[in-house]
Amino acid sequence: MTAHAAHGPAGALAPRIRVGAPAPLVAQAPFWAALILLGAYLGPAEMAVKVGIVLTTLRLALLIMLAWGGAVMASRLASGRYVFVLSDGLVLVLVLWMELALYATGGPQSVAGAIGLRPVEFLSAYLAGRFIFGQRAGLGPFVQVLLVVVGLLVLLGLVDLAAGENILGRLGRQYFGVDRNALYITQYRMGLPRARASFEHAILFGTFFAVCAPLLYYLARGRLTWLAGLGLCLAGIVLALSSAPMLAFGIFAALAGFDRLLGRAPWRWAALLVLVVYGLAMLIAFVDDPLRTLVNLFTLDPETGVYRFLIWEWVAYNLQPTPWFGIGVRDWVRLSSMVSSVDALWLGQALHAGYVGVALLALVIAGAFFAWPGRATPPRRPDPVVGTATKAVTIALVQMIFVSFTVHYWGTCWAFFALLIGMRAGLTEAARLDAGAQDLRVRPGGVSGSGPRGPDPFRPRPPRGGLPALPGPRPERSRREARRADA
Repeated sequence: MTAHAAHGPAGALAPRIRVGAPAPLVAQAPFWAALILLGAYLGPAEMAVKVGIVLTTLRLALLIMLAWGGAVMASRLASGRYVFVLSDGLVLVLVLWMELALYATGGPQSVAGAIGLRPVEFLSAYLAGRFIFGQRAGLGPFVQVLLVVVGLLVLLGLVDLAAGENILGRLGRQYFGVDRNALYITQYRMGLPRARASFEHAILFGTFFAVCAPLLYYLARGRLTWLAGLGLCLAGIVLALSSAPMLAFGIFAALAGFDRLLGRAPWRWAALLVLVVYGLAMLIAFVDDPLRTLVNLFTLDPETGVYRFLIWEWVAYNLQPTPWFGIGVRDWVRLSSMVSSVDALWLGQALHAGYVGVALLALVIAGAFFAWPGRATPPRRPDPVVGTATKAVTIALVQMIFVSFTVHYWGTCWAFFALLIGMRAGLTEAARLDAGAQDLRVRPGGVSGSGPRGPDPFRPRPPRGGLPALPGPRPERSRREARRADA
């Protein structure tokens, strides 16, 4: 399948519409869920109220997704249309361990604090991706809303640039009076403000756009639409003035180019994986300090790479007394010249939940790619739309994993990371459900059964030429049968 496999004929996936029939509420549910969750990203991180916990627009949306995703999961279990993916069980273990680690190191007050909400945020976003957007019916509405949100976020970033400061953050702090973190100040680079719009930090703002690029490229309908989406993503990355999102976008461009170049070779991804593993093995075998070499290679500023490597060394020192549970919410020991921020997701996870928490998070990511052996087998004729979506989400996950070694995710990007993992797990299930179980009836003009009743301009595209048509009666035979009936 080529890189443009998702951009097929205009009517290749147009669902059948019954004239005069209203769109059922269930079919519209993924759109409203996407509108609630992705729309919450437009609310500034400082626009918060304190009701026992600090409640932001994103946290409110995640609480809704927790109940919504749980309800859909229960319905799927009751109907027998559920395939167990390994990450489903591992994510529960991860959430429980993160809460247990906080309780063991800081007591009940640590669990009730901001760090204690991270496991709940992760689970909520995972359930939304797993049971709402990781299915065929949820892909189109998700991408449709995502494109609009990306455009609005670019406009908000331009407002930051025009104002010369992170004006949304300042106004949110001024009118809501909740100063959540001392890092929420305007940062400058090359004399320009680093835009972050409604996000917590400029680097998270840029990372979001870099990760949205493959989703829009593969899943948005029409050449002009995905070109506009990529243009908006590039604009957001430039506004953030951050090197990590630029490198992540380069990873997407390289993988998309590789996919297009060898689009007809089914072995291309396996070959790429072998090459990457071989390169890492050679690096470990023949380089004296492979970790430092990797940090220097993937950091534009060498001084930044040295500083980040120093953070890794000090975090390892802090974990020596408590490797299992970490240090919880306590401040970590470091040099006086170092700030409190840890510039890596894995380091923050290790400090809050120990090495066990790091291992469980890695297992959740890997588990999203595998269903329980023997529970269900892929159909003989895979769904090309699910295959294209799987490729897009996998590339986005690769980008986020790469950036996570130089960026600590919290808030917006932490939730989006969990959302992508859940979507990948949902697509693993979708690839193993029989077409009849999904109530998908393939016709020459498109797909009906699941999905919204009505035109969806952003549905993912099948391979070039549309979906294969089911064999039908020959015209000559149909005319002969009609003449017999008239006789």
